[in-house]
Amino acid sequence: MSASILIVEDHRKVRRALRKLLEVKFSKYQVVEANSGEEAVAFTLAKDPQLIIMDITLPGMSGIEATRKIRASASAPPVVIFTIHEDEIYRQEAEAAGAIAYVTKQSLQNDLLPQLSSFLTSDEDNQSQTNLENLKLN
Repeated sequence: MSASILIVEDHRKVRRALRKLLEVKFSKYQVVEANSGEEAVAFTLAKDPQLIIMDITLPGMSGIEATRKIRASASAPPVVIFTIHEDEIYRQEAEAAGAIAYVTKQSLQNDLLPQLSSFLTSDEDNQSQTNLENLKLN
């Protein structure tokens, strides 16, 4: 499989819209979808995506728990939480679970795309570690 970005979102319309946007913006990456935390964990173990965009509120396993399970692996890809939740408690839980960034859905254009661009561009240049350090939970 080519380099991939995994979108984990239970709302099909949101998932598909984000996928279309990412396919245009990051055409070198295969954009794949999961609609639950369980699917995200299974896909990550089997296919090793370069980046995961994870919603918090998912059926079954939450995005926070899925992030915790994914990030427990030594070769875990970075996880960006992408959610409607603006409460500080969610941000703290995401950070504790190992997410590299926390972006609200209301700030898609201003926050999510620039952060993804920074990471994925650096990944192509084999400098992902430097840019990962620049991605912060804000």
